[in-house]
Amino acid sequence: MKYVSLLSFSILSLLFSCAPVRFVEPLQKKQLAVGGNFGGPIISQGNIVTPLPLTAVEVGYGLDTNLTIHGGLHTTAMLFGNFQMDAGLTYKVLHQNKYIPNISVTPGANFIYDFDDNISKLWPKLDVNAYWNYGKRNSYFYFGLNNIFELSKTMAHDQPQKQRWIFSPQIGHVLKTKQEKWQFTAEIKFLALNQDNSYAFLPYTPITGSYGATGLYLGLRYIIK
Repeated sequence: MKYVSLLSFSILSLLFSCAPVRFVEPLQKKQLAVGGNFGGPIISQGNIVTPLPLTAVEVGYGLDTNLTIHGGLHTTAMLFGNFQMDAGLTYKVLHQNKYIPNISVTPGANFIYDFDDNISKLWPKLDVNAYWNYGKRNSYFYFGLNNIFELSKTMAHDQPQKQRWIFSPQIGHVLKTKQEKWQFTAEIKFLALNQDNSYAFLPYTPITGSYGATGLYLGLRYIIK
């Protein structure tokens, strides 16, 4: 698989969005967390419908109570000769007040390097999420929007770049254990919702018809300190 030289951007946008939100809620100051996630776009193979088994590991650190720096390494991409990672900062801009949710913003970037062709690309991104804490453990539900921006003027085969912005709505839940050391995450992401998937080489099975793909992700995170 050639992530950069052989795929059009419409397909690339799905692949690079194939990860859940890293940190919707910032960590506490000086907290360190490590974790991983499993899942991807849902595809059909005969009578079997399943998410792609994509994996990634992540780490986050609380620079301040409302500010967390984090990064993820896409381990499945390495099996195909690509180094792929994402990094960003999550900042809480609004605190929950009854039914008014917490709001967090996460500017960041996706980066990939193809070892076979010695090609690299960078995609800026911006996540905006609303979330509601509940219960004694401060678990939370969230929904938001992932935005990826294309900087290149051309697509594969030097075709003019027609799509500069890819958006992927997401909804999820983070369940915290009693001591808040472990966090279990689940997310549904409507990948590249503004992209026609008619020519995709993978048999996507989106609930949104001929646009984008539907991703399903499960994750586990541990708060070290």
